[in-house]
Amino acid sequence: MFIFLCICSLLVPLSMILLGVKWKENPPKDRQGVSGYRTTMSRLNDDTWKTAHHYWGMINLVLGIMLAVITICILMIVRNSMDFEMIVTYLVFIQLGVMAITIIPTEFLLHKHFTKTGAKK
Repeated sequence: MFIFLCICSLLVPLSMILLGVKWKENPPKDRQGVSGYRTTMSRLNDDTWKTAHHYWGMINLVLGIMLAVITICILMIVRNSMDFEMIVTYLVFIQLGVMAITIIPTEFLLHKHFTKTGAKK
């Protein structure tokens, strides 16, 4: 059970790392497709699309590595705890929250560098 929960608790950080590496340099081709950093601002044009993915990719790469290291440390510290399953559950929810929060700095960057119509400022 320990190994299964360790793998589950590393899914979010590893996803962040993989998407960060992939999208930092190669955003999805189709802005209207099903994958990608899809906000109203990021889909305005190719410049906003590429900028959003580059920045979001960098943030996720760094935070994903940090979350993976922190998660492994926490798992090693609490591996013999009676509440191990509950701690892993909370850990995954915190990771999902961190991943969701990455939207905020990316949107600030887009609004700083582009107008509401997608033109560069």
